[in-house]
Amino acid sequence: MGVPLSDVIAATTVNAAMALKRPELGSFKPGSVGDATILSIEQGEFDYVDVVGEHMLGDKRMRSEGVVIGGRWWHPQDTFKFRKI
Repeated sequence: MGVPLSDVIAATTVNAAMALKRPELGSFKPGSVGDATILSIEQGEFDYVDVVGEHMLGDKRMRSEGVVIGGRWWHPQDTFKFRKI
């Protein structure tokens, strides 16, 4: 959609944590929580629809492969169970 990937990552991590006044979130610095989302980028043709029904075609999309929360791995195919990593 024209936004550099580094800006998307910053907006959804450190910038969001600062907006929430939660500096321990959004980074891997010592003392931070250390939760993480593992993403992949897929190439193809994707139809994006906004809240008013407008369509936009894109050639990439990000997909969550799983998350680490509180030191435990979670993935949608794990039927909502957390595993210690």
